[in-house]
Amino acid sequence: MTLQDALARMPHKGAMLLLERIVEADETMIFCLAHDHSHPDYPLRIEGRLMAVCLVELGAQAAAAHASLYGEGGHRAGLLLALQGVEVLYNDGDCAVGPLEARAQRLYFDDSGARYSFDVRDRTREIVRGVAILKMQAGEV
Repeated sequence: MTLQDALARMPHKGAMLLLERIVEADETMIFCLAHDHSHPDYPLRIEGRLMAVCLVELGAQAAAAHASLYGEGGHRAGLLLALQGVEVLYNDGDCAVGPLEARAQRLYFDDSGARYSFDVRDRTREIVRGVAILKMQAGEV
């Protein structure tokens, strides 16, 4: 399976698949680039504004992409159950410079659930970070 195949298997489709590509991944981490957040029709915008807290979705999608690549026992679809310890370091997502990067680090994984730390950053700084807890479901191989 290629890195792009992992994105294709995610439940997010169309405009809600916010990750453009996976740059690097191994058994414990993933590094992704996101689609251009500056477009007026970016799906996380609310009344034209991009609040940085909404960018946790990028971290969750990076974790789900990693689960798609490295799921154990055929459990390859990760659905977001909860977020923990989310820190929003900059409130205004519109101030992000350049492309957004999402990274996730696997902390725990079994056939029923997974836990990932994540961060989302722009070219100059970290914007949001936290922990995503996923419920794992069997998915196509």
